[in-house]
Amino acid sequence: MLITIAGCGALGGLLAAHMIGGGLQVQVLQRKGKTLEVLKYKGITLVSEENMEGITFPLAAVSDKAWKLSPSKLILVLVKSYSTSDIFPLKEILDFDGVVLTIQNGLGNAEKLSDIFGEEQVAAGITTYGGVSMSPGVVKEGLKGAITFGPWSKSGKTDMTWIAGVLKNAGLRIDYVEDPRPLIWKKLVMNVMANPTFALTRMSPREIYKSDLSLELMKRIGSEAVKAAKRAGVDLELDQMWTFFMENLKKAPDHKPSMLQDMEAGRKMEIDSIAGEILKYGRDENDFPCIRTMYSLLKAIDLSRGNI
Repeated sequence: MLITIAGCGALGGLLAAHMIGGGLQVQVLQRKGKTLEVLKYKGITLVSEENMEGITFPLAAVSDKAWKLSPSKLILVLVKSYSTSDIFPLKEILDFDGVVLTIQNGLGNAEKLSDIFGEEQVAAGITTYGGVSMSPGVVKEGLKGAITFGPWSKSGKTDMTWIAGVLKNAGLRIDYVEDPRPLIWKKLVMNVMANPTFALTRMSPREIYKSDLSLELMKRIGSEAVKAAKRAGVDLELDQMWTFFMENLKKAPDHKPSMLQDMEAGRKMEIDSIAGEILKYGRDENDFPCIRTMYSLLKAIDLSRGNI
């Protein structure tokens, strides 16, 4: 089967390598730049602690223009959340019974994709896989996690379990759920506790774990996010979230979160889909003060760099 990946950065490259290694064909829609050129002429190179020289996986096709790609039954959306609407041209290559699966950070992505492709053709979920971009077209394997997803539509008309079968057969860890919304909120709470703090302090999980002030701030952010989730109709327990969060810090002491990678590279950060979406559930400008402060600081940094 031919899988299309929209956005082949750290996570996209990691998953592309695993899928190709598992017997699938992968084509990529990638914006113009050095990564596009490397992917075209070399493919994606995956390095790991066990193999620092890396293994290079050839891609079936690579382009910045959707019309140059072949028809596809599954499109995996991994562009930054602020670029979700830009993949509109992929509508022309999605099979009539195909599915668009987003495992992007934050809220609002499935809604945007539903506007483009129709709700019945959209799946959404989360992933705990993690990679670090070493250079254009070269990704280092990080967290060895899983993908959990389900249909965005609540109609029950569309069976998307076939996607789980395809990805499992390629060697990925996959879980299927009937409604992905609670999981997306759970991941969002984790993201908003971690990403802004890591980006602003530039600490590693190992360092954050030893910083009482940082941990106190992150827990306050988590409390505000859980309150927002409740207003959205999703009940989450802060203590359970915090225990899970701390366990993950221990498991990946040297992992570099995506927002920290963007901060260091001078790229635009996904602060709107992560923190900005939560602030929409605030009742006034004084609600969610910790998240609001982090949001304002990171937006100011983006604006100062011309990342509008």
